[in-house]
Amino acid sequence: MKKITTSVAEMYIDEDGILRIKILPGVTINNENLKEYINASLKLLDGKKALVLFNASSEYSITDEAKKIGASKEVTDTRIAIAYVTKSFTNKLMYNLYISVYKPTVPTKMFSSEASGIRWLKSFYVLPGDKFERKKKK
Repeated sequence: MKKITTSVAEMYIDEDGILRIKILPGVTINNENLKEYINASLKLLDGKKALVLFNASSEYSITDEAKKIGASKEVTDTRIAIAYVTKSFTNKLMYNLYISVYKPTVPTKMFSSEASGIRWLKSFYVLPGDKFERKKKK
């Protein structure tokens, strides 16, 4: 497993093909280090789309401009769905506000546990033509 660490995050692709991202504690994410983080994730994905488990449990901050870039087509085109995981009340507020204001173009949801985030991510599957849908309930 190849792990990449940038100035703001650690990331790797797990055995299920999920891109796992963990933000480092105490960082401030801005345009410059966000671009470094995006380039590292693109390198890991090697042109493919991925389910993303975003561990947002540490305290950090992000500039408004970086939030816009994070919700941009350039970034969301490489994602199938994003599960944010945190138990931090502050981070939950920040991500719920982010989701409502910036409206990511891929399914994005907040979770309190990694297990529930992974379950939700695994509910997506690939259709021919690179389209993604939720699995049908039996």
